[in-house]
Amino acid sequence: MDTNLINLIKLNLIYKKKIIKYRYNKKNINIIKILILLNIIKYIKKNNNLIYLYINNFYKHNYINNLYKPSRPLFLKNSIIKKLTIKKKWIFLLSTNKGIMTNFEAVKKNLGGMLLLKIDTN
Repeated sequence: MDTNLINLIKLNLIYKKKIIKYRYNKKNINIIKILILLNIIKYIKKNNNLIYLYINNFYKHNYINNLYKPSRPLFLKNSIIKKLTIKKKWIFLLSTNKGIMTNFEAVKKNLGGMLLLKIDTN
């Protein structure tokens, strides 16, 4: 996973910029689709090898935390994900063998995975 995308989104939320210019990558498209569903990204425009992401600025920068570290990946079992989803304080993005999904989808499909991103809902 390319962590630059998440860090760029977080920086744009800090400086209240609305547009991110980013290179097109198939791995990041799944993350972008989920962030659109979570209403963090308004919409995208695609040119050749670039993507323009338009950000909703009503989120604060400390609501999004990048938890992915290539040197020390954090894997969560389905039982731990179930305990964390009961509280409904956070939304996690997980990389599973079925693709990138939120913790709610992972509980429905009974999957565990590697933790990528945490979003506070409060």
